[in-house]
Amino acid sequence: MKDFDIIVIGKGLVGSAAAKYLSITKKRIAVIGPDEPSDYDKSTVFASHYDQARVQRIIGKDKVWTRLNLDSVKQYRTLQEQSGIHFHNPVGCLYVNPAGRDEYLNKAAYLASQFSLDYTAYANGAALASDFGDYSFPESSQGLLEPSPSGLINPRLLLKAQLSIFEKHNGTNLKETVLAITHHKRGYIVTSEEGHSYQAPKILLAAGSFVNFHNLITQKLDLQLKNEIILLARLTPTQASELAKLPSLLYEIDNTITEGIYLIQPVQYPDGHYYIKMGCNMPEDIYFDHIKQVQDWFRKGNSDQFINRLKQALVKILPNIKPVEYLTKRCIINRSVHGRPYIGETNQPGLYVASGCNGYSAMCSDAIGGVAAHLISHRKLPEHYGEKDFEIFYR
Repeated sequence: MKDFDIIVIGKGLVGSAAAKYLSITKKRIAVIGPDEPSDYDKSTVFASHYDQARVQRIIGKDKVWTRLNLDSVKQYRTLQEQSGIHFHNPVGCLYVNPAGRDEYLNKAAYLASQFSLDYTAYANGAALASDFGDYSFPESSQGLLEPSPSGLINPRLLLKAQLSIFEKHNGTNLKETVLAITHHKRGYIVTSEEGHSYQAPKILLAAGSFVNFHNLITQKLDLQLKNEIILLARLTPTQASELAKLPSLLYEIDNTITEGIYLIQPVQYPDGHYYIKMGCNMPEDIYFDHIKQVQDWFRKGNSDQFINRLKQALVKILPNIKPVEYLTKRCIINRSVHGRPYIGETNQPGLYVASGCNGYSAMCSDAIGGVAAHLISHRKLPEHYGEKDFEIFYR
């Protein structure tokens, strides 16, 4: 059985970032998790970071999210330089509420002043149309634009960059799926689906929406798991190039059939085609309690039944596009009790968690991982974060 000083379970965006930060200590650090599955029918766990585009904004819902976002983007240049992998496109992020001013817009000015952030406010649809002719919003709309470094990130490449630096620091990358964590007198034994066992006195559990499944934690976290459906609208390369400066969009619509749309300019996917990505919440969204429900959703969920509805929502926002094909993609998000991540030591000494990211983790995963790594290494949260900010709630 191989021994490590710290094992990170979960090789997603948060786990890879935490592993990178922990590896800087020169201790024996391992990160364990499967790579992106080539065959969903044979995979045990899944993730939503198997994707090419996520929104990057800075001004969050509150001070904690804003600081996490800002701390993350401050690391992007170093990450890209050290890894040689470019994952960040700072095209700006536009927030719009078609019904007018809302709680987020009311808070934005205060948060921007607290963190010395720039933004441009828009008082109506005409003002938005003047600066963003490709988008179409009702005259009642209000919004704000965050300039660079807001924009978009490529989560696949961000993950690759984190792991590249982790391995340069002599971290051990184990491409396995953990099924059990067992406590013993010297710490914990981790057992994988592949039949291997590893030992460490400290564990960071960063298994995303799968944190409560298998035998990973004795007292389950209070998390709500929900599906998410993504629409991918394929454009020709010429169409895509015409929208290359389009800022990412957070559209706070709620019309009983779609809610909370986010939209990202055309980016190139592994099949070589360019797709606009749009996601939202819907009344038919599914909530999960068991791992089989999640597996069935990723393997054979009927996301295509919503294509027409999502198409209609998309062309209302971008009326001049002419997609040549529409596809859907299935994802999952988890929601915590207080709306912020759970980061801390559990009631099992030496077992830490970083989970419950409420669908916001991609844009601030570097900082979430950094907070978890700092807590493990120094037994306290980094400066500017309070003990209640990431409090863990159990079922």
